[in-house]
Amino acid sequence: MTVFAVLLLANGALMSVLFRDPFIARNDVALLGINALALLVPVTLTLLFMIRFVDHVPVATYGVSFHESWVKDVGIGLAVSALMLGFYSGFSAALGGLNIEATLRDSNFWSPWILTVLILTVSAANEELLFRGYPLQVLMVAIGPWPAMFVMSLLFGLGHYFNPDATWVGTLNTFLAGLLLCLAYLRTRSLWFPYGIHIGWNLAIGPIFGFPVSGITMRSVWIGEGQGADWLMGGAYGPEGGILGTGVMLSAILAVLLTGKVSISQTQRSLLDAHADTVYAGTPFGFSYACRSEGQLP
Repeated sequence: MTVFAVLLLANGALMSVLFRDPFIARNDVALLGINALALLVPVTLTLLFMIRFVDHVPVATYGVSFHESWVKDVGIGLAVSALMLGFYSGFSAALGGLNIEATLRDSNFWSPWILTVLILTVSAANEELLFRGYPLQVLMVAIGPWPAMFVMSLLFGLGHYFNPDATWVGTLNTFLAGLLLCLAYLRTRSLWFPYGIHIGWNLAIGPIFGFPVSGITMRSVWIGEGQGADWLMGGAYGPEGGILGTGVMLSAILAVLLTGKVSISQTQRSLLDAHADTVYAGTPFGFSYACRSEGQLP
């Protein structure tokens, strides 16, 4: 956990410095690319080292594998993100007005746009490994699932406080987003369900509909803007920066908790059973899966 905390603090400090650079602050591809590269190698290598040489368990135990339900989990995650966007758009239109216009696209538009999409895809994977992968699992063993999810979600929220135009409401909503993604992970014990929600939301509000993504603007197919007050719609921070964003996150948390469309795959069940002495193998929601190691149940 110490290593991951250092990585998080170093990345936050790096971003706070880079945001002050006029060129980088205006260039979404440069900013997102630097952030993705700053995390990708150390997070991946640290994860592999700790799992293989310290805990001596398969990487797949922590939800990093192409198990039999991974495509379904990603698909349901994307569906949840679509519902989140629908919630935000519908209430934006009803409460203050919503303006969506097509952008002017020329021959120089698509290459940077595709690059932005690819970088967002990598960035979402980085954050899932960092906040919902090995560190969350270790904390769940040490202090239990709910305290662990709270701690990792708090770090997730504070990690975004360095972003442009960040506010405490935006930080709260990012904390709730972190909790949403932790719950999605615990529902499936796989990173694919939270990854689907994460990447679906970021791509929809950013490169597709043109809202700022946690304060970062980028090339988009359309340009969306809520016409209401910033405290309600989110302002320059984007949909995650306002009270309406709070409602979006709380509704998504409820949907993840109540949906019967996801479950722990047989592969993940077998891995949890086999390594219940090392990883958290309980289910804090009262769903059907129960590990054979009774000592691990909450």
